[in-house]
Amino acid sequence: MKKFLVITILLVCISSVFAQTSDTTNNSTGNFITKELNDTTIYTDVDTPASFPGGEPAWISYIQKTLNPSVGVDNGARKGKYNVLIKFTVTKDGTLKDFVPVTKYKHGFEDEVIRVLKLSPKWIPAKKYGVNVNSTTEQLQVFIITNG
Repeated sequence: MKKFLVITILLVCISSVFAQTSDTTNNSTGNFITKELNDTTIYTDVDTPASFPGGEPAWISYIQKTLNPSVGVDNGARKGKYNVLIKFTVTKDGTLKDFVPVTKYKHGFEDEVIRVLKLSPKWIPAKKYGVNVNSTTEQLQVFIITNG
């Protein structure tokens, strides 16, 4: 019987603002953040990045329970370590969307990680100047180790 080990690392890297829309809140530095519910601005420069509820230990537990690492082997992947990278958006209500695979292993690993992300509970949204904002991750990294 094949054995699988899943090691995960959550790297939510945030950098600069993509865009801004109508402003309704002015902070002490003169920057504006909208509190409108229909705001579609997606930020990469935030004060507090979006995170999985319960932090990294809860994320690792969730991934180990939910991810099916045999998908890759079932689709012809060789024994080894696969570093799967996915970009996505976390909305101001914690919903995940706009999944973009960065890696392209062609063994179903990226599809499996996206499936798991779509099933995850809502995340804790990013904050900028104390306001929940839509944010994008530069990458979420999941290491999948297969031992045939």
